[in-house]
Amino acid sequence: MAKVPVGKTIAFSYGFTLGNIGAIIGQIWLPMLLLTLGSYFVLSPYYESFSRAVAEDNTALVGQAAVTLLLYSLVSLIFYAMIYVTLTRHALGQPHSHSLLHFSLGAAEWRMYGALLALAFVLIILLIFIVLAATLLGVLATAILGAAGMAPEVAQAAKGIAPKTVSAPVAAVGSLISLFIVCAATYVFVRLFFVLAPVTVAEEQISLGRGWQLTAKNFWRLFAILVATLGPLFVVIVICQAFVLGPDSMLPHGDGSFAETAARMEKMRPNLPILYGLSFVFSPFLFGLLLGASAFAYRTLVPPPAARGVILDVP
Repeated sequence: MAKVPVGKTIAFSYGFTLGNIGAIIGQIWLPMLLLTLGSYFVLSPYYESFSRAVAEDNTALVGQAAVTLLLYSLVSLIFYAMIYVTLTRHALGQPHSHSLLHFSLGAAEWRMYGALLALAFVLIILLIFIVLAATLLGVLATAILGAAGMAPEVAQAAKGIAPKTVSAPVAAVGSLISLFIVCAATYVFVRLFFVLAPVTVAEEQISLGRGWQLTAKNFWRLFAILVATLGPLFVVIVICQAFVLGPDSMLPHGDGSFAETAARMEKMRPNLPILYGLSFVFSPFLFGLLLGASAFAYRTLVPPPAARGVILDVP
């Protein structure tokens, strides 16, 4: 199995993004504007409903808002599909839109939409299995440590609830279970997602298995590429959010209860226009870096004859 060159992929990703930033903005600004406006007008009422539900102890309000949020998520994937298709074509060197007003809903976009839906469904199912496995680990740890009188603490730690007093063995068990969930979810996501867009665009098929096959024995390389390309951008975004919301907003605090979560959401709600404005501004860099790296990795992993319509010259 071919190895993805980390340095060359990172260099291409930055070169593609910075060298084509004007074209990238032209290709994605309209879908991103619709996503930004939609997110604001959906999430702002959701935050308000969540706060009211906690204050009134009315879970029905959260349920209603969650249904709206789910429907919006399904619709928003259409606009993400547009962005993924046009930028992936550009990064692969395929014919792509040069217009400053790009809005397309052809077969390629619907195919990408189906691929994103399939990815979300598989990740949800796999996450359920991962959580179940973590729960079994917690049960096993409870049985082992129960004789020492620590079973209630272990059970709480396995559920993500912090007991008032936590012994070292219990804290270690809870940390290991959390680490297991995070690592397993990250591994599966990277393997399934990294070349999903170029596989769907270049090979004109929806196949999560194809991406899993191509990325075999490349996880750490792909992970390093994601950290090097998206990591600095996320740091800048976090700094900007901290400037808007306050330095303590980015730090985990509180007990993670519904009341504490509702309080943080209520504090964030007046600043949503600024936060979504920041998201809109940074989106060309985010998508350019991500899809540029994805396209270059795909061209490395797939022999030229198998990559239909792919030109191997750097755009």
